[in-house]
Amino acid sequence: MVAAGSVSRTFPIPGVADEAIGMKSIEEAIAVRDRIIDNFAKAANLPKGKERDRLLTVTVIGGGFAGIETFAELRSLATAMLRQYPELTIDDTKFHMVEAMSRVMPEVSLKTSLWVLRNLASRGAVVHLDTQLKSAKGGLVELSNGMKFESDLIVWTAGVMANPVVNSMGLPVEERGRVRSSATLQVTNADGTVVTGAWAAGDDSAVPDLTGNGVGGMCVPNAQHAVRQAKRLAKNLVAVLRGENPVDYIHKNLGAVAGLGVGHGVFQSGKFAVTGFPAWLMHRGYHGLAMPMWERKFRVVGGWIMQFLVGRDTTTLSLREHPQSYFQAYASRPAK
Repeated sequence: MVAAGSVSRTFPIPGVADEAIGMKSIEEAIAVRDRIIDNFAKAANLPKGKERDRLLTVTVIGGGFAGIETFAELRSLATAMLRQYPELTIDDTKFHMVEAMSRVMPEVSLKTSLWVLRNLASRGAVVHLDTQLKSAKGGLVELSNGMKFESDLIVWTAGVMANPVVNSMGLPVEERGRVRSSATLQVTNADGTVVTGAWAAGDDSAVPDLTGNGVGGMCVPNAQHAVRQAKRLAKNLVAVLRGENPVDYIHKNLGAVAGLGVGHGVFQSGKFAVTGFPAWLMHRGYHGLAMPMWERKFRVVGGWIMQFLVGRDTTTLSLREHPQSYFQAYASRPAK
């Protein structure tokens, strides 16, 4: 059973591998959060100048759902932290999003996409459309539109690709590096014959989208498909073990919902769209219900409610990367 997921898809752009942080794991999300919290604390103790500007400049590459949500949530976090640092103002912070296409969030309508841009602009963020990242070497961001600026936090959200580990498993893969799969989630050869005993689901598999809405006829790599494919795979595996026929996976898109920071959101299903606070509530409600186990639902939703009522927790956890640093710095050592 192959369910190795996906990894960030990057390009050989100078500086990206060394300077940027992805947004594919909890560890990466915590690292991004800690970086901006630490940077605000440092900047508040510096005079106006190049170093303070660098610490207060955030750059997100990629304007899809992941990029927009990351960008907007970071902007929301930054706005909340300004209350703790009277030395800083909203004008001191610089938030740049870089998107190669002529619009953001291609999953929603153009009208909804334009609303998102207006919402971000009203909160002091800058979105560079039809623009590519040329270099991020040393934290110096160079864009294809000629703009250059230093940024201490660069987040890469420009797409994903199947986990490369699937290429070493000896299973048939298609041109994008995903495991070939049938609609029943069984691994198949190029001629369509089933590989006995092999199954695949999620971002690392090329599963036909029987609704006809998939890109290239395949299910797009998102959470809606991954979660539901996992359930269908489990049921099909049990069915085969019982000597029954597996059932095709088919799922009609429920729509798209995104959180854009506390109190801001967007939802689209077909031609129906909701924006602003109601969409933010829908985003929280949908993802709260999607959490496995009631214990986890209560923990997550409870955290959201506390955040809304008393504000964000801006305690940094950056020392977790070096948990022994303080201990080792002051520990008594044997005399040489």
